[in-house]
Amino acid sequence: MNVGEICSREVTVVRSGDALSQAARQMCERHVGTVIVVEDRRDQRVPIGIVTDRDIVRAQLNRAADLFCLGVAQVMTPDPLVLSEKETMAEAIEKMRARAVRRAPVVDSTGALVGVIAVDDLLSAVSEQLSGLVRLIEVQQRREAA
Repeated sequence: MNVGEICSREVTVVRSGDALSQAARQMCERHVGTVIVVEDRRDQRVPIGIVTDRDIVRAQLNRAADLFCLGVAQVMTPDPLVLSEKETMAEAIEKMRARAVRRAPVVDSTGALVGVIAVDDLLSAVSEQLSGLVRLIEVQQRREAA
């Protein structure tokens, strides 16, 4: 199973010039904890940053400023880990572990944003695969017992 099969294709995006309040509003309305910061290149949305709900809280506390005084560019994590939709789950897990991130934008072969993947997505997929192995073992044990 590859990243493209398990990532969420519904991605909430903002621009680096947007107000942080706009990003927070979108996160609230769409019930997500992350927005991907994009810019247009050759008619494609390309990820250039990421903002999490945690980033927003930390920015407010560190700067003692409200959302209306801060911009996305001031808070975003630039140069986020970006995964190809063709990468395997194992590759994604290793790269996310190495960068210590819980979410990553997913791009196609041209670099265009196509999704976002979270640790929870990977856990669900791994769990599903492990359940399949458990069922296989159970079937084999029943056959041996018969």
